[in-house]
Amino acid sequence: DRMRHSAFQGRKLGEAFETWTWMIDQGCLISMGLAGSMASAGLAPLLIWLVERGYVDVLVSTTANATEDLLEARGTPFYQVDPDHVDDRELWRQGFYRFYDHVVGSAEYDAMEDFTRGFFESLAKHWPAPAISGARFMHESGGWLDAQGLGASVAATCFRHRTPLFVPAA
Repeated sequence: DRMRHSAFQGRKLGEAFETWTWMIDQGCLISMGLAGSMASAGLAPLLIWLVERGYVDVLVSTTANATEDLLEARGTPFYQVDPDHVDDRELWRQGFYRFYDHVVGSAEYDAMEDFTRGFFESLAKHWPAPAISGARFMHESGGWLDAQGLGASVAATCFRHRTPLFVPAA
């Protein structure tokens, strides 16, 4: 709130806070769109905090956020790099995948993908229809992650709080 009367970016943050507070007080439907790498930038706890308190009614996210959130929940470390001065071939040789300005170990990322195989196998066993909506897919994913002990993920938090999570690419 104090940022409302500061310089440009601080003022914009203050204005956003003021608008969000008004929306909460008025009972508005709050839909939050997530782009870029939020989880690997350390913002997953903030998103979880917002969902847990009912400050977000619907989340719409990129697949990058969904997978990097899962990496974060599994304890995978991320490392920052300068995107303008990085040698991708050298990173690859050293066993890293790059997401713009940060990298993750390829073995950890590949292990996360292998881990998610369990979700797809579980879903195939209990989902009777040949198709599933994106929101239901993420709901099922969140429930599975919660059952696997990854309740600190955004998807599992959305599952527990019945907050729709849309990941269009999913």
